[in-house]
Amino acid sequence: MESLNKIEVAARNKANYLKAKEAFNKKQVDQCILFYALTHEVKSKQSEKGREGIKNFLEGLHQSWEDIQITVEHALAEDNWVMGRSVATATHTKVVLGVQPTHKKITATFWDLHLFNEDGLIIETWNLMDNLAIMQQIGLLK
Repeated sequence: MESLNKIEVAARNKANYLKAKEAFNKKQVDQCILFYALTHEVKSKQSEKGREGIKNFLEGLHQSWEDIQITVEHALAEDNWVMGRSVATATHTKVVLGVQPTHKKITATFWDLHLFNEDGLIIETWNLMDNLAIMQQIGLLK
């Protein structure tokens, strides 16, 4: 197989990033995790390593926020890196951070940076979520 140039690698990785988000939105977590390497690691917080760790994280999001949807506003790719800025929306129907459900629509921005391997799979992830916005919208902070 002919090797890809840097532009093709970046385009493939960005496409895989977007496909993973699409699968997440459809609650197809088993499909979503196929875009992650078996040795995947979240670097922005201590978490379980590997596909099982990311699967547990994604399933937990769907359990806490049953109607969660992610809209990718920007996705930039360079070589083996993809950076995204997305908006997550969900209805507060479960206890979150000790706060009883408000049934309000919650919106929060997050950024994620992913390092891809030569096969186009995500091997490392860094996340930054606007938790202050979530806490304000569910009434935890004024």
